Amino acid sequence: MIRPTFSKISLLITQLALTGILFSQSIQFSVYVTSELNATKQQDLDFQDVITNQGFTPINLGDPGMGVFAVTGNHELDVIVTMTAPTDLTDGSNNIPFTLNFAYANKGVDDINDAILVPSNSIRFQLLEQSNRPTGPPPTPPHSGYIPTESTAYIYIFGSLNIGDVPPGAYSGTVTLTVDYD
Repeated sequence: MIRPTFSKISLLITQLALTGILFSQSIQFSVYVTSELNATKQQDLDFQDVITNQGFTPINLGDPGMGVFAVTGNHELDVIVTMTAPTDLTDGSNNIPFTLNFAYANKGVDDINDAILVPSNSIRFQLLEQSNRPTGPPPTPPHSGYIPTESTAYIYIFGSLNIGDVPPGAYSGTVTLTVDYD
C-alpha cells in the first residue's frame, strides 16, 4: 500500500548570537507561514492478479495500473518529493523483487504527456512550472490577509515485480511518498 505523507511549513524562529569582547548582541529572525500542502491519492498502484513464475511484470508510466497522487499548494513555491520503497515485497518468508519509479507533471493538469521522469528517489520542482514566463519577483511573503494562489502537480508511481517460484499469498511492503515545501 502506498501511503502519502505530507507536511506544511512550520513556524521557524532562528536566533543568531554575535559575541564580542565585552558586548553581546542577538538578532532574532522569524517567519510567518500559512501556506499548506495537500496530497490526495487519485489512483492506487495495481499490478492486478499475478501468478507464481509469472516473471517480470511491469506497470509503465501511463499504464492503467499506475498510482497517481495530486499535490496542491502555493503555486509560487517549490516542493521536494521523496519516495522510499523496499526492494522486495514479502509474505514474511518469501520475497518478490520490486522496483518503483515516479514522475511528475507540474503544468496544473493531470496529463501524463507532461510527465517528467525522476531519475532518483527525490526531486525538487516548482508546484506550477514557470518556464514559459519571464523570471519574476520572489514569492509573495505570507502575511495576514494574503491568500496565495494554489496549483496542483501530479505524481505518477509505476514499477515492476519479478515473480519467481514463490507460493501464492499476500506479499506486502511499505512505500512512503513525502512532499515538503522547499
